[in-house]
This record gives sequence, structure tokens and C-alpha cells, in this order.
Amino acid sequence: MDLAKYLMMLNSKSLYFARANKLGDPFEGSSTRAMVARREYIRANRTTDPNLAGWKDVPDEIFTNLANFYKTAVQDYLVNCWHMNEHESVAMWRLYSTSHEAIAIRSTYRRLRECLPQCVRIGEVNYIDWDTEGFGASQAFNFIMHKQRSFEHERELRAVFWEKEPTPEAQNLKAGIEPTGLAIKVDLAALIERVYVSPSAAPWFASLVETTTKKFAYSLPLKHSDLAADPLY
Repeated sequence: MDLAKYLMMLNSKSLYFARANKLGDPFEGSSTRAMVARREYIRANRTTDPNLAGWKDVPDEIFTNLANFYKTAVQDYLVNCWHMNEHESVAMWRLYSTSHEAIAIRSTYRRLRECLPQCVRIGEVNYIDWDTEGFGASQAFNFIMHKQRSFEHERELRAVFWEKEPTPEAQNLKAGIEPTGLAIKVDLAALIERVYVSPSAAPWFASLVETTTKKFAYSLPLKHSDLAADPLY
């Protein structure tokens, strides 16, 4: 993240969950081509194919309504995204840093799970072939947890809040939802294991991040990226 987002996180003491349709991928929450082809086959052959006898009396508009439901349902998911790796990723720094003055925070699944309400679901994104593979459409959560293989380098773990979640815990969170997303309060000191400063950042920026973090009453371990070290020969 850039410095502004880091400061916003410290100031609000929260993690930001963006609406899934604002994440930048137009295929977010969509069906795969294989799934649509299967659905259209059922629609066209349900009265003639004996293997589709269970679909025979399903009204035609149901298929259209399903497609419309999936298309609009994506906006009901609010997502906080993480990259899973044992080591730093040059690619992730380059993809998600808007400038040299960038920051990454490191945590663990256990820390994240313990800091978030139970109504927030957490899981690994599954990367599949959009032409030949699919997933169970009866579980709407699957639509937000599958992406095209071209995003596989992201190795993404998602924390997801469903806006239509009916539990009392979720109802309390809904009051804070904005058009673009939701900030969920967390214990940042418990969540953050270490703060990393971009390998391309100047030394003064690392000092600034450390000083600013302390002004928010956090003594988070901070380190200039290992990728900034000089090579040895």
C-alpha cells in the first residue's frame, strides 16, 4: 500500500473491505465460460435429454434470472485482500506500489482470523481455467473465491464480508458500509507481525514511517525490505 493508505489504516484502526465490483477485475464474481455453456445446454435440451429430466419443468425465465442474480450479487461482497508467501515478492511490490514510497504489512492466518469478527469469512482464492473449468454455482460464496489462472501469481487470501449476512454481529457492521466498501475495526498491534518498507524507497522514508507509526502509539516492528540490500560478490 502507499503511505496514505497506511496512515488511514493506523488512524482508523481498521482494515478496509472494498466492494468486489470495485477491485478492478471485470470478471470478478462472474461465471466461467464452461459454466455458462453448461447452463445454456440445460436450457436448450432439458425437454429432450433424458439426463436432464429434473430440469424439464423449470420455467425458461429462471435461467435468465439466475444470470442477472449472479451479475448483481458481486457488489454485495466486501473484500480485504492478502498475498500469501514465505518470502517477499518483487512482482507484488511492482504491481501494488503506486510509487517508491510504499509499505507492506505482514501477518499470519491465525492473527487475521482472531482479529476479525466471525461473520467475516476467510479463504484462499482458487485459480481455474475460465474456458474449461467451473465451480458449484449453488454456493454464492464460490463466485468471489475463484479467479482466472492469469491472476495465479497473486496467491491471494481473501477476508470477505457479505452485506446480506443476517447474523446480529453482521447487522452491527452494516451501519458502517459506504458506497465503496467498509472499514472493520481490528487490533492492529495484534494483527501486524512486521511492517516492510519498499526496496526502492530512500532511507529517509523508512525513518518517516517508523516515526509516524510511533505517533499513532504503535511500536510495530519495521524493516526496510531485504530486496534493498546491496549484492555481494
